[in-house]
Amino acid sequence: MGVSFVLHWYPPSNQTSSQAEEALLSHLKNIGASVKQSQWWMDCEQFTALPNLSALSGRSFQVIHTSENESLSFAITEQTNVLVSERSFDTILTKMSDCYQPNKLTRIEAKGKKFEIGDFSIKVGSVSLGPNFKCLVMEVEYKPSSYTKDTLPLLHEFLSIVCSNLVPVPENLNQITTPTNSTFYQLSDTILQYKRVFDECRRVNPNLAMN
Repeated sequence: MGVSFVLHWYPPSNQTSSQAEEALLSHLKNIGASVKQSQWWMDCEQFTALPNLSALSGRSFQVIHTSENESLSFAITEQTNVLVSERSFDTILTKMSDCYQPNKLTRIEAKGKKFEIGDFSIKVGSVSLGPNFKCLVMEVEYKPSSYTKDTLPLLHEFLSIVCSNLVPVPENLNQITTPTNSTFYQLSDTILQYKRVFDECRRVNPNLAMN
């Protein structure tokens, strides 16, 4: 796989979420991006230890599924370790109900459209917590390279073109580098970027229009 950067943003006060998303999609088509037929999605559910278990009190983990790897489950610990397993892991979770319970109120989902332009793939979509819109999200991947630090300057330059003045772009993308991925990028690095977005969405509740 290539190197990806995930960013999220909130619509300006004079736009609804749908209007802001459509403005970006129109811009992508104008600069030559081709729309892929299939859509993408990702969901994240939090599991918390039951309060009567003193040894596990307060412990929790999150489980992420994605359309790009439907046969896999990604469990993320409180220490942000990503454990990758086959989807049958979900069956094991149901047998752990006397220890951990899913928090349905924190289940979060992202979904949207996929584009390609040259060596880059782009995903654009919205994030919702239950019925409530939380933010817009975009993932840009440079497919030919898995070398993190060498690819980030190229990704940043491409983002400035793709986002135009529609989406705020960070001054640099170094926040996605860690001691373990500073050389080679891994799928778990993308999962952790989405987790950070989802965590912020659970904390922040801006007064935004849904449609």
